[in-house]
Amino acid sequence: MASFKCKDMGMKCAFEVKDENEDELKEVIALHGKKSHNITEFSPDMMEKVKKAIKK
Repeated sequence: MASFKCKDMGMKCAFEVKDENEDELKEVIALHGKKSHNITEFSPDMMEKVKKAIKK
């Protein structure tokens, strides 16, 4: 099971998600980023930070 919390990236956000499939988890994180944080594009640097914040 993989999990992600926005607060683990230093954001003041209570968003938290868990999923068995890490690729699906990343899709949910990207949708949340667009909807809640106006992140329209995840740069390679941002995706690396997201990967590091995912707990396995």
